[in-house]
Amino acid sequence: MFSARLILRSATRLRVSLFSRQTILTAGLLTCTAIWTPTAAQAQSTSRGRYYPLDQATAPGVAGRWATVQRGYQPIMQPVRVDLAGVEGQVSFFTRDDVRGTPLPAPAIVGLQVGATYRLKISNLAGFPGVELYPTVEMLDRLHPPRGREIEFAVPITLTVDEITEALEGRLVTKVIYLEQPDRAAPLRNSTADRTRLISPRENVLAIADEAGRPMVIVRLGERLPDAAAPEPGFYGTGAPIVFFEQPTPIQPPAPSLEAVQR
Repeated sequence: MFSARLILRSATRLRVSLFSRQTILTAGLLTCTAIWTPTAAQAQSTSRGRYYPLDQATAPGVAGRWATVQRGYQPIMQPVRVDLAGVEGQVSFFTRDDVRGTPLPAPAIVGLQVGATYRLKISNLAGFPGVELYPTVEMLDRLHPPRGREIEFAVPITLTVDEITEALEGRLVTKVIYLEQPDRAAPLRNSTADRTRLISPRENVLAIADEAGRPMVIVRLGERLPDAAAPEPGFYGTGAPIVFFEQPTPIQPPAPSLEAVQR
């Protein structure tokens, strides 16, 4: 099991047109990412002879609700760590009772309920003046860390500059974070290394994540914004609870010494 995000990245970067989609698979805790448009071909519903009723085009909330349909299900809060790779910014979390959101500087650690779907807002992005995006986070499963160390094993959710750019260009970025099976884990010396694998636009990202391990979270990032004139019920999530933890203190670079300044 990995306590940090891993992404699989191929040697060549896949660029997609407006009428295609990009699919990235991240493993470890790994992330599968699909970038597509409404005109893109639908994902295959079968993989290795098995039928998968869900894929990256399934409506938000369906997979999360299915995850709770099991004997003895109990609502569990799973810590997540939302980060903006390569850019400073702010992450806001919404509940049904407060559409203004609770803003936190990235990276932000909160507890989200398994089976629920949440709306986030990322804003104050360095390099993207005035941009606000509203990704959704759909919780499918939980980790089982040692008691008292749950925050150390927060599920990592990372949004990159490239993914933000893709969303602003009209594409929908769908990421599936999954826990990699130990017998299929890549033999890496550094468990925090980023690994990203690009897969065919026609493949089912959820199916690939399920074959490689245990899907934990689905993240969707697009350019959809709330309509203040006609508020949409459910836009800000399902109203599930959020646990706010004490946030980590950013590490500041050491101040230059007087001797260094004089030189």
